[in-house]
Amino acid sequence: MTERIDRTERLLNLVICLMASSIPVARAQIRDQIPGYSQAPSDQAFERMFERDKDELRSMGIPVETVADASGEVQGYRIPQDRYAMDGVDLTLEERAAVAVAAQVWGHAVAAPTAGTAVRKLESTAGDPETWAPADLRGSIQLTTSDGALMPLMSALRQDRVVTFPYRTPSEEDARTRTVSPWGLRSAAGHWFLVGHDHDREAVRTFRLSRVTGPVTVTGRQREVPPPAQFDIGAMEILDRDDDGPVARIRVQPGRAVSLRRRAVDAVDPWSADVVTVRAADLDELVGLVCGAAADAVVLDPPEVVTAVRAALAVLASGEGSDA
Repeated sequence: MTERIDRTERLLNLVICLMASSIPVARAQIRDQIPGYSQAPSDQAFERMFERDKDELRSMGIPVETVADASGEVQGYRIPQDRYAMDGVDLTLEERAAVAVAAQVWGHAVAAPTAGTAVRKLESTAGDPETWAPADLRGSIQLTTSDGALMPLMSALRQDRVVTFPYRTPSEEDARTRTVSPWGLRSAAGHWFLVGHDHDREAVRTFRLSRVTGPVTVTGRQREVPPPAQFDIGAMEILDRDDDGPVARIRVQPGRAVSLRRRAVDAVDPWSADVVTVRAADLDELVGLVCGAAADAVVLDPPEVVTAVRAALAVLASGEGSDA
């Protein structure tokens, strides 16, 4: 470990030395001025060390230039500031919000020091660090040990890959393996949720990450069911409920049946859709939602929900008739 830290410090000092000088820095000066090189046991050892360091810096995209005279004799080395110095960072409010959320996520992981340092550097360019990111994002994202699925899911989203993971709903004793084309991740009510296409059920599902009971596997399969073109996970209402509850396709009147539209799980824009798919915790809740919408909603399928709603409406009609 000590050798790696020493080399990292040496590389950093080499970059500073080559950027600070307005003229090429000769090898002899580099060996004398940079800690680590002067301890080389021989000229050959210094040459090997310096050549490796140059190659490593160049592999990282740092433009170490070799400057020679007209006869081809090497005069020294430099890093042009105009080719390596970073331009000013001007982020929009939305971009700053995304960085703030990412930093909070990484702040609970092994990259915490790096994430914190990066945000502090960006904040320093804004004049007033307190207004750099929206106030309501500060401290709003929390991760627990059960949210270890977050990082592999982020990777799967970047790569458009299908994932598999063991998942246990509140009504189940044992976890079952799910195969999902991920569409997006979102934090709500202090928890992280995955929204995607569940291949086992051939439907859109929402998964609470704390209910993932084992490792998330990012498969080699390309995401087979992409999100709709207008998909916006930020506009979805995330319901923290058993995702295996009954569902029904329901025709709703324009501008009506708000309680049903809020439960829509498949509509890109449930507020303008004519037909929505609604999920509830159980059949009684689903029937109650439909009956509550009265003439503004008609169940299309499945047949068992149609039958249950008709039976409930018959009971209501009978009750109203006896009261009259």
